[in-house]
Amino acid sequence: GFRHLEVWMLRRCLTTVARAGGGPRLKPQGPKKGLWRMTTRVIGSAALATTALTGWQYYRLRTEYRPLTPPKGAMSGIEGPSESDCKDECQILFIGDSLVIGIGCPDRAEGPVFARHISRVAAQALRRRVKWKVLGVDGGDVQTIRQSLLEDVRKAAANGQPKVTAVVIMCGLNDYKRLIQEGRLPSAFKEDLRLLIRNVKEIVGQEARVVLPALPVDRAPLFQPLFPMNVALYKVAKVWDHQKRLLSGEEQSVEFVAEPEHYDSNDWAIDGIHPSEKGTKFPNGSLLCITDVFIFTLEGTQSGLITL
Repeated sequence: GFRHLEVWMLRRCLTTVARAGGGPRLKPQGPKKGLWRMTTRVIGSAALATTALTGWQYYRLRTEYRPLTPPKGAMSGIEGPSESDCKDECQILFIGDSLVIGIGCPDRAEGPVFARHISRVAAQALRRRVKWKVLGVDGGDVQTIRQSLLEDVRKAAANGQPKVTAVVIMCGLNDYKRLIQEGRLPSAFKEDLRLLIRNVKEIVGQEARVVLPALPVDRAPLFQPLFPMNVALYKVAKVWDHQKRLLSGEEQSVEFVAEPEHYDSNDWAIDGIHPSEKGTKFPNGSLLCITDVFIFTLEGTQSGLITL
């Protein structure tokens, strides 16, 4: 099966690297020149072998992976403290891909656990009702999210709706694929995300806080046995998250939230790539990295720091 073929390919790669320094020579070479040639051949052969094996592992994942179904619960709701403590109402939008719509969490009536949990904590901290709404595209990259969801953002921010005080954007997972399939570089991802942020803020208001969480998908159990693909994915994930960090310094009212340091095996769903309910909800091991969310309150420029 796939496993035996992968082992065979790994052995062939190691054999290729081991033999890279050999081969006939047409004329004698100096020791330095010969060593340099042998070194470059070894490095080149190793890079080629690693690329081939990584490509095979990626193909294997695409053919073997079986996606989970989205939850059937409501994609919007209201969380709030007791009526005596409630001041007024605000709104948080959750925009993104399969991570934001709750794939990986139990199929129950509560809807996406991530959005509900964030909104519940925000409501208690700010002592106001928090209306939350999830706008997601399963399998969507940033371009697809922008093209598909801006009209829904406009409806959420229409007259008669609570003011949008924060927008959480979960993205990047499907943009990694475009690097492999189309050669789309991190700089292109950054500009796509910048355009999405600006379009959203034009609709909901420039004072709204945008939160960009890191995505620690390189830590997912699905990728751990797949060397060298797991190493390549780790490097790619860091570069893509760095683009979010750069945007937080270049765009107004944009916050980047780094990934947590520690993980638990129960933080992941059965598919090995999406977070489980525990990984989504609990503060000490949140895979979705929302440990601090800044939300502007409704009293002018004062801001609230919410620790989840």
